[in-house]
Amino acid sequence: MEEASSSAALFHDKDDFCCPTCQEIFQTPVRIESCRHVFCRKCFMSAVKASGARCPLCRGAICRRERSAPTRASDIEIEMRKHSAGCTYCGKQVKLSCMRLHYKSCKSYQEEYGISPKEPRGENPACATKPMETTYTCPLCPQQDLNRQALLDHCIFMHYFEDGEAVCPICCTLPWGNPGQVTANIVAHLNSRHRFSYESS
Repeated sequence: MEEASSSAALFHDKDDFCCPTCQEIFQTPVRIESCRHVFCRKCFMSAVKASGARCPLCRGAICRRERSAPTRASDIEIEMRKHSAGCTYCGKQVKLSCMRLHYKSCKSYQEEYGISPKEPRGENPACATKPMETTYTCPLCPQQDLNRQALLDHCIFMHYFEDGEAVCPICCTLPWGNPGQVTANIVAHLNSRHRFSYESS
């Protein structure tokens, strides 16, 4: 009983359940055994692939086994099923374990990130012509031909500790984007504004 109480006391607010890489609520959280840092499994695997056997946060060593099979942070998953928090965009109280799923139906979230509504019923998606995927050049180095996700991964894992000013290459391609708008911290901007594609929902 005391163990359960002490475990609950470790978590104080929604930020305790946010991945330090994507800065979003954990999705399948995993924990590095040596430093105890926790990440979304997808964020962790992408980091290992991009920058090798180092913790994305403290740069501590990661053992060989963890590189392919990281330890699931089941204690955090249990806490996420217990606790609710207000959606940052609409204020609705949602279980932390369901927050990512909530974003798919949150109109305020979709308006914030410019996500288009789903196709009207009756329209045959097979008849629609799928546009070619847009590619971008990294605003902080010469790396080219990166799609949205590849650009995000590249900037997070190669430029995470850089506070570089730059024009966002993704915003420039959007109808409402300002090609002359310089962002003070381009990596933080990409991480907060472009985690999801505007072309799909």
